[in-house]
Amino acid sequence: MKILIVAAGYSIFDAKGQLNGYLAYLTEQNLAAKNHQVRISDVSTASWDVDREVAKLLWADTIVYITPIMWFNMPAPMVQWLDEVLLYNKTFVITDDYGEGGLLPAEKFMIVTSSNLKRSDLGKGMVLKNASHIDDVMQPLIMTNHYLSVRTQLPTFHADNVVAGKTDWIEQQYVHHLDQHFSAA
Repeated sequence: MKILIVAAGYSIFDAKGQLNGYLAYLTEQNLAAKNHQVRISDVSTASWDVDREVAKLLWADTIVYITPIMWFNMPAPMVQWLDEVLLYNKTFVITDDYGEGGLLPAEKFMIVTSSNLKRSDLGKGMVLKNASHIDDVMQPLIMTNHYLSVRTQLPTFHADNVVAGKTDWIEQQYVHHLDQHFSAA
C-alpha cells in the first residue's frame, strides 16, 4: 500500500506540538515495518513545494492525517496546506453534481487527532452537545476527503485530554489501532 502521512504539529498554550510529530513517527515506523511504501508531508512548516505535495497526493492510495484539534478544526498550517495543495484540474474538477469531481486515487483515509477535550465531554454541554463522536468535530477534514473522492474512512484515533491529563497510554493504544487497521503489505 502507498500511504501518505500528512502531519501537523502545533504549539499552543501549554502544548508544545510534539505529540503529533511523535504520532507521525510511530505511524511511519509501524507501516514501513509492514512493508508499506510511506511518504510524509510535514505541514508544520510553511516551506513545502506545492508540486511535490500534489504529486504525493496523486501517488497515495491511503492518506493518514495527524493533526491536533484547534478551535474545533484543524490548525492553520493544515488548512493552509489544503488551500495551497488542493488544486483545480489536479486534485479535483467542478462537476454538475457537487462534490463528485475528486481526482485523488486514494480510496481510504484515517484521522489521528489530539485534543485537550475528554471523550466524556463529547455530547455534553452547550459546545459539544451535537458532537457525540470526535468525527463530529472533524467534519471539515472528513468532508474535504469525500469531496476529493476519498470516501472510505478508517476509524479515527483520538488522543484525548493531552494537556491536562496523562499521556502514557497513547503509544500502546495507537500502535494497537494501527495494527488493527493496517496489515502487512
